[in-house]
Amino acid sequence: MSVPSSSNGDEGGSLVDYSQTNIQVEGVDEPDIVKSDGTYLYIVSNNKVFIVKAYPASDAAIEGELTFNSTLSIHTIFIDGTRLVVFATSYDEPILYKGAEGEDTIGGVSRWYSSPDTSVFVYDLTDMSNPTVQREIVVAGSLNGARLIDDYVYVVATQYTYSYYLEDVDEIVPRVLVNGEVESIGLDHIHYVDIPEKSSTMTNVVSFHVHNDDEAVTTESYLLGNTQTLYVSQQNIYVAYTVNSYDYDYLQSAIDEVLKPYLSETLSEELELVDQLSLTDYQKQTVTEWILQNQAQEIPKQHQETIAREILQRVERTIIHRIHIDNGVITYESQGDIPGYVSDQFSFSEYENHLRVSSTLQGWSLRSYLGSIESQNNVYVLNMNLDVVGYIEGLAPGETIYATRFIGDRCYLVTFKQIDPFFVIDLQDPTNPVVLGELKIPGYSSYLHPYDDNHIIGIGKEDASVKISLFDVTDVTNPVEVAKNTVDVSTDEGYQWSDSSALYDHKAFLFDREKNLLVLPIGTWSTQSAYVFDITLDDIALKGTVTHTLEESETSEKPEYDYYYSYDYGNSIQRCLYIEDVLYTVSTNMVKMNELTTLEELNSVTLAS
Repeated sequence: MSVPSSSNGDEGGSLVDYSQTNIQVEGVDEPDIVKSDGTYLYIVSNNKVFIVKAYPASDAAIEGELTFNSTLSIHTIFIDGTRLVVFATSYDEPILYKGAEGEDTIGGVSRWYSSPDTSVFVYDLTDMSNPTVQREIVVAGSLNGARLIDDYVYVVATQYTYSYYLEDVDEIVPRVLVNGEVESIGLDHIHYVDIPEKSSTMTNVVSFHVHNDDEAVTTESYLLGNTQTLYVSQQNIYVAYTVNSYDYDYLQSAIDEVLKPYLSETLSEELELVDQLSLTDYQKQTVTEWILQNQAQEIPKQHQETIAREILQRVERTIIHRIHIDNGVITYESQGDIPGYVSDQFSFSEYENHLRVSSTLQGWSLRSYLGSIESQNNVYVLNMNLDVVGYIEGLAPGETIYATRFIGDRCYLVTFKQIDPFFVIDLQDPTNPVVLGELKIPGYSSYLHPYDDNHIIGIGKEDASVKISLFDVTDVTNPVEVAKNTVDVSTDEGYQWSDSSALYDHKAFLFDREKNLLVLPIGTWSTQSAYVFDITLDDIALKGTVTHTLEESETSEKPEYDYYYSYDYGNSIQRCLYIEDVLYTVSTNMVKMNELTTLEELNSVTLAS
């Protein structure tokens, strides 16, 4: 795509064709370890941020370098015009509370236990060789994720609220630091939900204007469960986590509402006696489960799985919270839940005032006393109040969801155990999802990406090797794998297998349909090269590879167990991108530039450690 370069380099303001971070939702940028503005590359490497003049390739050189306190661990960045946003984690910044004498205590044993802080630095890039910090914001808690929408950055952090060292504390109040100054979060900005979780974990949501340093930082704190998955649309932040536990009261209600009609009078009396014992609820729960485990055979065989699945849907659930965002304003809206586990952010999609979610009901939690049941896969449609309005359940029994992609009013779903069912699901009527077609092929896909309106790219594995597939869904009732390429990497020991960071990190995936370009890091678990494919509707052909592996000295000695020690993380390619007709590959140690068509090497820049 051609977009105006926002840098102030020689090409600033001109139309430059360059790739950007592969994101899930259009208009919702995601932080990454490498960002580009068409002239410069901004790279997180060796706990620093390097600013590399990248275009034109012949002039490539490091133009700026940002270093940080050794207590900080640098994670990811945003770039927006002349502003660079850096995210870091620290275990040395203050978690603040008010002690018995009313004095703030910082650090030391008085910090909240096991709760790191998220530091956010906003740099002005007017002078690329000497960027200046305009804001430093410290948010209590570990970073769950961040998004950049228009001019606002939204940060979500999870803060644990327990400690072994708070016996003398009479008040614990979340706070935020802005440029070293403490900003207390008012009680009207600290919230709990109507159906609270047992976990007393704070989810801190912070927003700030990336360019206007005078606009106040907004902070809202929510007493929610431990955030596991974050999905963000242009209007909403969805915080999700899975619960797989229950207490004695819940077990009693499940027995009364589900099991009782199937239990003998003797077994029912035994369970009622447990409730009258002088035991803790935990002990009663243990005894009840033991009785059920030993007497489960009394339940008719034809009913056991039905009963187990009905109870399981109550036990294994994903809790979802919707938080509305609008120009930096943060407002909690609703809470809901669905049966099963979600795999990643692509399990969610907001579309026309509905949230679509895929999940897998695994069945592990009941195996101790009701026996094992087959897993099942489901798709649910929720309204904006997060009430379920439509669903389809029981897909691919015994398998697990490996990849989901919602595109418009369709859902593409991949499950796997021994084969790869590729499902096409119609969501045009939110209240009545329907499976339109299904394809079964060897292997699986763990990431799905649209090629065009009627074709989907799948990245996954077949046996031990990375597989790239192209699915044709023009006939939704009969999806077809029209092309594939399986990559084998030979080791010195003769093994044939391969791996790719794109299997679990969508930001490592580079695709441009107009250029027929697909680039993936592929290699072993420790060292990956850039595999460049020419992808069309007819074929996926390997054009060549780019490697960063340095040549070994003839005098260098290899360890005796070479295979075990043969890792090369520093030269393993992590990101691939293009500017005009040049392919840029980035590892911890270097940036290499190759001509996009011939892959001829043009230049390279070493990133000093």
